[in-house]
Amino acid sequence: MSTDPAIPAAPVISPALDPREVAERLLATVREDIGRADTKAAVLLSTALALPALLLDHHTDGWPAAPATVLLSVGGALWAAGAWALVRAVLPRTGTLRPAPARPAGGPPGPVPPTAATYFGDLLGTRDPRVLTALVVEAARDPLAWLLVQAVDVSAILAAKYRLIRRSVALLAPGALLTVAGLLLGR
Repeated sequence: MSTDPAIPAAPVISPALDPREVAERLLATVREDIGRADTKAAVLLSTALALPALLLDHHTDGWPAAPATVLLSVGGALWAAGAWALVRAVLPRTGTLRPAPARPAGGPPGPVPPTAATYFGDLLGTRDPRVLTALVVEAARDPLAWLLVQAVDVSAILAAKYRLIRRSVALLAPGALLTVAGLLLGR
């Protein structure tokens, strides 16, 4: 072992850390983060749907002048687009990043069943208990790989949710400012 401080020591791997346990923790963490992302999106969506009613309730005395109408229209369009992004963030995702299995040459037409079940969509292709058993048995052959595939799929869902939440805030903030400016200008 080198005592030279310029040479970093080899990382110490704890024998207590099982790779499968690490993968399970990773998957659990990503699933918890999805719950937090859904909560954020739901709170923002509730606000996005309630705030226009509160703002526009104060403006009931006729149609505003043209500049105010333009600000209100653009602000409303941005607001609607931001609300739509939040709706998309809370809607369930039912796909996977995994490529579809290759169809065997001369195989029967129709969807190709997955080779192992990692999410509920893999189980929907058949109701044949033998096929379902084969999917589960295949998944059980390499539990670590099975967990990591799930973690990748769930991480992609999480990334999509946060991307939509960021997009919605980027649309809602200027939409709110333009709407408030339009309401103030229209007084």
